[in-house]
Amino acid sequence: LDSPLVGAGSCFVDGAFSESFLERLEQLFPQLPVAARQKECTSDRSYYCDSEGWVQEAFAHGLREACAGDGSRPPVDTAMAHMRFLRYSEVGGGLPPHVDLARTEASGRRSSHTFILYLADCNSGGETVLLSRMEDSKADAVLACVQPRRGRLLLFPHLCPHLARPTRLCPTLRPTIEVPKLLLRGELLLSTCRSSLLAPR
Repeated sequence: LDSPLVGAGSCFVDGAFSESFLERLEQLFPQLPVAARQKECTSDRSYYCDSEGWVQEAFAHGLREACAGDGSRPPVDTAMAHMRFLRYSEVGGGLPPHVDLARTEASGRRSSHTFILYLADCNSGGETVLLSRMEDSKADAVLACVQPRRGRLLLFPHLCPHLARPTRLCPTLRPTIEVPKLLLRGELLLSTCRSSLLAPR
């Protein structure tokens, strides 16, 4: 999104990750424990720390490749090690409008953007909707509506309001996917050159 609104700089990228990488994530997901649901959450969450760095390395490569065609550079270049899988296993699962919190590394660097990597296609429902304000009652509040596609990477600032539309039955899912919607979510750090420009002097 090229806009003065809080969603400025949001984008999605298709084809940034190899099929073997996506399959490795799929194999990892069922090995992780499922955290207890909190409040009225409609998704199951499994937390993962990329201590070996293989996910972060793939993200760094994917972000570089994504901007190679037109010479542009995303404002972020590093995925934080702590991330989580979200599985919407019930039809109708979604999230109301909200913003995301920043996270801080041990070094003091703070995240600025959220990433969502979709691991399954979903042709009916399940869209991530970026908003100009914390409501979805009017069409003019919608900045963008992103359909889940296997391997699609969505990036947006933490401060951009967004929601997850309810999932529906999705007959076109790959046979290896047993849930209506599966994704990997985490935080991204500003590129080091951008961080140095924004640092106080």
